[in-house]
Order: sequence, then C-alpha cells, then structure tokens
Amino acid sequence: MQVKDEWLATILCALNDSIKYNDTLRNSETVSDVEEVEEWMMQIFECKEYLQEEIGKNPELLKTLEKHFKI
Repeated sequence: MQVKDEWLATILCALNDSIKYNDTLRNSETVSDVEEVEEWMMQIFECKEYLQEEIGKNPELLKTLEKHFKI
C-alpha cells in the first residue's frame, strides 16, 4: 500500500487528535473500561511510530512533517 505524501500530514493530525481525545476520555468518569481505552491508545501510538519510521526513510519528507509528530 502506498500513501500519497500529501495525505501524511492529515493522517498524523488525525492520529494526534485521536490521542488527545482518548486521553481525555480515559480520564473521564463516564468510561467503564479504562483498559480498553488505553489499549486503543497503544494501537494509535504504534501506528504513529510506524509512520514515523517509514517517513524517516525520506529525510526531506521527515523535515516537512516533523512538526506533526508532536502531540
């Protein structure tokens, strides 16, 4: 599978938003299963790490997208 470079910033921003949202949800009193939220967050982090490793293979692309690796 190949992803167009133009979509990578959008994907990274969506992952960051998901991490922020789920972190807030994890600390919410309405969540009945905190472990489930934490497990989902780990999957999101792993996906983001994978993307970072793949993007890192292209230093020019990494430089363009590095601001999106910060949450």
